[in-house]
Amino acid sequence: MLTPFKSNYDTLTTGPERGPEFYRARHMRRKGLRQSTGEGRLGRLRETSKYKQASIADILSNRLDRCVTNEFHFYEWNVLTLCAYCHTRLSKRTVTRDHVIPQSKGGPTTPDNLVPACSRCNHLKANKPLWKFLLERQRPDIRGCIAAN
Repeated sequence: MLTPFKSNYDTLTTGPERGPEFYRARHMRRKGLRQSTGEGRLGRLRETSKYKQASIADILSNRLDRCVTNEFHFYEWNVLTLCAYCHTRLSKRTVTRDHVIPQSKGGPTTPDNLVPACSRCNHLKANKPLWKFLLERQRPDIRGCIAAN
């Protein structure tokens, strides 16, 4: 005698059978009440950093493993997106890409030359070198504009 086939779906329009703990965990995650256990890309970055140790000399001489730099760039652009210049929190809608070395001055479009920036800082920096922008930002008339952002 054949045993009936049990499927996770009872019809084409319903989802899989889930217990109350799934819905509670989803509710807690959506409300931001649950601490992250380090799963996903950030967890992978933590695991990778355990086995691939990097010294300050490796970082300065750009000898980091490609996996580590890729995970860091993902974290920088998708997990904790802050403006590189004024440190305001950015969302997917407000983030812009700024070239540290401007393209008009010969800067490449590589992940090492791109930083997340708010539109105000990106506009104020324009095609200036980084040092010039940072010096001008110290002026009182400019600093007020950046702080208001």
